[in-house]
Amino acid sequence: MAHYILLFHSTLGVVQTRRTLQAAGEPFTVADIPRALRGGCGLCIHLECERPERWVLPGLTESIYRVDVDGYQPVARYPAG
Repeated sequence: MAHYILLFHSTLGVVQTRRTLQAAGEPFTVADIPRALRGGCGLCIHLECERPERWVLPGLTESIYRVDVDGYQPVARYPAG
């Protein structure tokens, strides 16, 4: 499994994604956005999974980055709702 970071347009996205992940029993952590990345609300969710797109909430998720030895690789960006 790969390590991903989900960024959000607002803290509402963090809260709702956290609830969704908790209900599914998926391990994750909420943290400040790394300095190398910029995001709307200042918080992000770290998780390890095969398909991070399944946790995207339309209008709330801003972007997905894959974390690897070279840093943060953009996977997808999403418009605000």
